[in-house]
Amino acid sequence: MYATEFQTVISEPYIFIPNYENFKGHEVRVVLLDIDKKNSNLVIDKEDFFDRITKEPKNINNIKFLSRDEANER
Repeated sequence: MYATEFQTVISEPYIFIPNYENFKGHEVRVVLLDIDKKNSNLVIDKEDFFDRITKEPKNINNIKFLSRDEANER
């Protein structure tokens, strides 16, 4: 498997892919993340994330827990 990571500024609807030849004809997953925190709703401070999941009570009464065998069924 070959992977690459790069940063660019999008000014057109097309993005240049470095080392395009390595990916040509392959199925790929493309992820776009806005690295500017003030413009992105996706960026969550990790302390804030853990505070939210530990301080908010969760109702787990209606959750069906699987047995080991059920979880590993294929």
